[in-house]
Amino acid sequence: MEADRAAQAQAAASDNIVVVMDEQLRELRDLIRRKSLRVGEFTLSSGKKSSYYLDCRMTTLDARGALLIGRLILDRLHSHNIHADAIGGLTLGADPIATAVAVVSALADRPISAFIVRKESKGHGMQRTIEGYDGKPGSRVVVVDDVCTTGDSILKAAEKAEEAGYDVVAAFCVVDREEGGTDLIAKRYPFYPLFTAKELLNDA
Repeated sequence: MEADRAAQAQAAASDNIVVVMDEQLRELRDLIRRKSLRVGEFTLSSGKKSSYYLDCRMTTLDARGALLIGRLILDRLHSHNIHADAIGGLTLGADPIATAVAVVSALADRPISAFIVRKESKGHGMQRTIEGYDGKPGSRVVVVDDVCTTGDSILKAAEKAEEAGYDVVAAFCVVDREEGGTDLIAKRYPFYPLFTAKELLNDA
């Protein structure tokens, strides 16, 4: 009887967590639509034309946006049983995301360090490519970015992490534009976008 009650309580707690995460995902979606999504005619950094533009830093650097992103990514890591020592990516898009996850992980008593991958190594001092984390070879790391288009930023950051001796166990982004990058990343790493562009554009 006690075992049954304990199992029921655990199932109820799990259901509550799912409901809370779904609510936070909807809140983040609405925040991105309001602060980061612009519809019109735009030229992307790749030179491609697009009918919409995402300035995700308006959300990732927003206090509430950073909190939601940190919670949601940490929850995905837990639900997919991904154990990581650190999280980071190519500066600048990844920086606020990695920091948010690190802070939320500490509050949840599941600390994950953050790191920054420089686009070029410093020409002085320690001449590091990766800043903020000095893990042992074989340390498990997650690579993140705000928007995935071609996948280049995530793949470059992952390459630098592997050159430093780390094991890249997963990749995340806030929004996947579904323009080819997903397939390239998924060939090498488990890849988890919080949203696709289609999900943001539908009923926006």
